[in-house]
Amino acid sequence: MLEAHEIHKAYILGSSPLPVLRGASLSIRRGEFVAIMGASGSGKSTLLHILGALDLPDKGAVTFSGRDVFSRPTSEREALRCEAFGFVFQFYHLLPELSVLENVVFPRMVRSSILGWLSEGRRARHAAREVLESVGLSHRLKHRPNELSGGERQRVAVARALINEPQVLLADEPTGNLDADSGKGILDLLCRLHERGQAIAMVTHDATTAGRADRCVHLEGGRILDR
Repeated sequence: MLEAHEIHKAYILGSSPLPVLRGASLSIRRGEFVAIMGASGSGKSTLLHILGALDLPDKGAVTFSGRDVFSRPTSEREALRCEAFGFVFQFYHLLPELSVLENVVFPRMVRSSILGWLSEGRRARHAAREVLESVGLSHRLKHRPNELSGGERQRVAVARALINEPQVLLADEPTGNLDADSGKGILDLLCRLHERGQAIAMVTHDATTAGRADRCVHLEGGRILDR
């Protein structure tokens, strides 16, 4: 369903390029849970961002359902990023001035016009309440992020990622900023989503966390190694 073909990516440090990805290739099948491991700085997050069209490769291609992602017009790529992919980050990236419900509704609001939101808003808020209930936060709708624990904030981030019913959930160290109990709760939640058919690509540095996935691959020397 989602494939990266020979991805190359380098960043410029001073006047010198720093290669991070050197021909990385990875495929994610429909409904599959894939863990991506590698040393710090190996390019795991970079690869995940390219898979989700958040970043551009220097060379190589990403295909989604058989179509090249980066050959599409910018507007199509933005729509794909909003509707087909859901993103969960290590540091939540919740908007502090918004309530839990408003943070989860926000991706629906972004994809609607002002006039469209007049009819879509009620349905979006209903959908947000349902997904928040599914992650165990129906009692926190009006709270702001600073009133939540780390585990609760990450559950809000997962709910936000799910609001548009993405085909692929891309999770970048989703337990890396949490204590052991909260991290286990988030991982259990991801596994329940996977059991219901959600495809997930998860970056992690923890072998125990990676062991919950269907398949674990390692990023070494800028390439993916299956083990």
